[in-house]
Amino acid sequence: MKKITIMYDFWKELGGLERVMAFQANKLLRENNVEMLFSYVSEKEKEKVAKELGLDKRAGISQIGKFNSEFMQLALSILFPSRINNKKTDLIISHSFMCSRMAYAKKKHDGTKYIVMMHHPPNFLYSRNIRWANNIPRFFAYILGLIFGALLKRADKIAVKNAEAVIVNSEYTRKRAREIYGIDPVVIYPPISKVFKPMDKNNAERITKRFRINGKFVLMHGRMIRDKRPDWAIEAFSKIKNEDLNLLFSGTIEEEKRIKALVNNLGLKERVKIIGRVSEEELVALYSSAECFIMPAPKEDFGLTSVEAMACGCPVVAWNDNAGPNETVVNGVTGILAKPYDLDEMAKSIEYIIKSGLKQKNKAKIINSVRRFSEKDAGIKMLLLVRGISRKS
Repeated sequence: MKKITIMYDFWKELGGLERVMAFQANKLLRENNVEMLFSYVSEKEKEKVAKELGLDKRAGISQIGKFNSEFMQLALSILFPSRINNKKTDLIISHSFMCSRMAYAKKKHDGTKYIVMMHHPPNFLYSRNIRWANNIPRFFAYILGLIFGALLKRADKIAVKNAEAVIVNSEYTRKRAREIYGIDPVVIYPPISKVFKPMDKNNAERITKRFRINGKFVLMHGRMIRDKRPDWAIEAFSKIKNEDLNLLFSGTIEEEKRIKALVNNLGLKERVKIIGRVSEEELVALYSSAECFIMPAPKEDFGLTSVEAMACGCPVVAWNDNAGPNETVVNGVTGILAKPYDLDEMAKSIEYIIKSGLKQKNKAKIINSVRRFSEKDAGIKMLLLVRGISRKS
């Protein structure tokens, strides 16, 4: 059996990218030994995240180096790309800029093959914005990009172009990769777990009761960093005067104090609820019960949570900005694609979905529209790609 190493910067949170890594590990374990390798692993969250993602216990989770500091570990990885040169592996799948540089350095050292999984081109190089630098590691990357941008872009392009294959998560990301790197990557959409399907009303109500939701609600779920613009969701929701409608946040919110302050300032304390991380069963119940799912993030490369919501029969409101949601949401049928970054339009789109009964009328169409994002199809594509690379001399 071949040994495959799946690499990323850190293992500490539950998000779409982590879901993709866990899916890859579980599928590749059928024919290979698989190790999950990170610059930083949170010992506190390690097992919890693995369990929530359903990661097969045969996939080991390890950290490069011994430091317990996330900042130190990430700094060492970006400054010393030869950190994994002595690691024994047959193939590396990289999920980030730093990991691709390390994979390239190892390929030069001993010929180890690698695949780049590009969720988006590195933000700190190609979409640099001070809003993005909302924590210490990101601020460090932002400063590096600001000072050494030209050198780091060159290093990034060399690492990507020397990979055996580049996988992207959408046609939108494929287009961006073509423009930046001059390559033609393979599109493998992030798959929807089989657990995401409509839950019957009685079960969903039994589960959602524990969150003490009074009346109908719209949902935003995921790892809500500043880029995902949860503040836009709140501001748009404030324009809806239906006092019986709630806005529910589930998942993790990086700047919860700032979000709560905005909620209070807009007089929405009784209508906006932050319930934090939820179990998979609870999430299915929330998707199944919500009037609609809102995705206020601009230029989202794919948006796995919105596709999960649709798999449960929940329509989506997102931006019509020619990004990932344009590939997944059928405007007026499975949701609404609002005029980009117009919060009044987002509010009107939410109201339209509720008043028109779009969820009830188009439930079957909403569910069927995302069947193409199946684990089976993504798994076959991934296995065939890895087999082809492994056979090459």
